Amino acid sequence: MAAPSHVSNAIYDLLSKQCPAMWLGFPIGTGVVYWVDSANGNDGNNGKRPDEAFATITFALTQCVDNNNDYIMVIEDWQEAATITVNVDRVHIIGLANYLRPNTNNPFVGLNSVTNDFPIFTVGSLGAYCEIAGFMIGGGANHAGIENPAGTPSSLHIHDNVFGHSFSGNTPQDGIFIDINATNIRIENNVFLGTPHGKGVITRDGIRWATGGDPLNGNIENNQFKALPGVAINFVSSAADTGGISLLRNTFNILDTADGEAITLGATLAGMLVDQNHAMYGNAQVGYGQNPYRDLNAPNNDWGVNYRGNTVIEPVIV
Repeated sequence: MAAPSHVSNAIYDLLSKQCPAMWLGFPIGTGVVYWVDSANGNDGNNGKRPDEAFATITFALTQCVDNNNDYIMVIEDWQEAATITVNVDRVHIIGLANYLRPNTNNPFVGLNSVTNDFPIFTVGSLGAYCEIAGFMIGGGANHAGIENPAGTPSSLHIHDNVFGHSFSGNTPQDGIFIDINATNIRIENNVFLGTPHGKGVITRDGIRWATGGDPLNGNIENNQFKALPGVAINFVSSAADTGGISLLRNTFNILDTADGEAITLGATLAGMLVDQNHAMYGNAQVGYGQNPYRDLNAPNNDWGVNYRGNTVIEPVIV
């Protein structure tokens, strides 16, 4: 199907890759497509064409309708006045970046909070079934890039982002922080950059699951974690029966200073499936001092084939 006349071929090609069933046009069941361009847009525009884009994601969200499968296509953005609160169910927020500005040196739309200490995105119970993709995400010094501070959003899809890039100008505490619950979450194909050896700015964990609850389910897969000062995937959870998430094919560059730097499963975790993950540090021939995997409730979780360097290794059981 030919691209709609108001959408450039570059944009259309991107959507074909990022959105399901794009070869039939816009994705089946799509609601309204809104555009955001902080450089050339205005929140007084109609927002429905790239040349009539809104200026902020925050305003675009006010135009979206619950469960309408609306899309917000972000040509350019940088710093919004406060955290972007995703309070609409089933909305898709997609950064386009180099597909419209091929001469720039960063393939993601950047979002930061330099002047204020807040997360870039917050998602609660009113943000179920949402998608966030294609951004270079900073975050406040005491916050994460994407944060669930309350409520239980279901079926979040967070993919193809870079967390903690030095260009963001921030020092976020975590990449993604889940405080309560996020049943059926899917986190994939992201990069998390730690400081200093990861050449990024995250100061603690890549993904930190603070509490949680039953049931969960979900996947964290095919992500890269580079030298996080804390733990790359850290399930601190203290709520009983938290678990049921699969951790698959993630790659870790670890600091090798403590056990569990790649994956740590807390004492209340159950039903976790951990397989085909690969942690590395420097030259594997030199040897490792620590085990990158740690499980505080091992009888209730399933560990498959996971690597430290070139060697398959079982987790430390605490």
